[in-house]
Amino acid sequence: MAQYIDLTARRRPARATSAAVDTATWATALLVGAAGAIHLYLWFDYFHRVHVVGALFLVNAGAGIAIGAALLARRHALALLAVAGYAAGTLAAFAISTRWGRFGYRETFWGSWQEAAGGVELAAVLLAALLLARRR
Repeated sequence: MAQYIDLTARRRPARATSAAVDTATWATALLVGAAGAIHLYLWFDYFHRVHVVGALFLVNAGAGIAIGAALLARRHALALLAVAGYAAGTLAAFAISTRWGRFGYRETFWGSWQEAAGGVELAAVLLAALLLARRR
């Protein structure tokens, strides 16, 4: 009597894991792109009037959108590091701006846009860290 090996049972976890990683990668890219989009909206709304900080908002917007696109295009660990660095750096700059101010402008800590951007950036950092940890 011949024994048969069921190979489909071994393949399913790999596909599920791959699908989960793809979904997490897409979510991370969308989160960092959303952070960039929020900063672009805020630049158009008000920050284009603020001397140095306004330009930094525009740079932040471009960087967020570009990093999100790079992550989708390459799916490389370096892109994940860029996501984590971008989001953590933006959160740190925001915290400094609320405590001590930056370039003569002091931000308020609480507000709907601050909470939205902070939540999106925090989620992007966490997902990027999980994806990087999974690569080890």
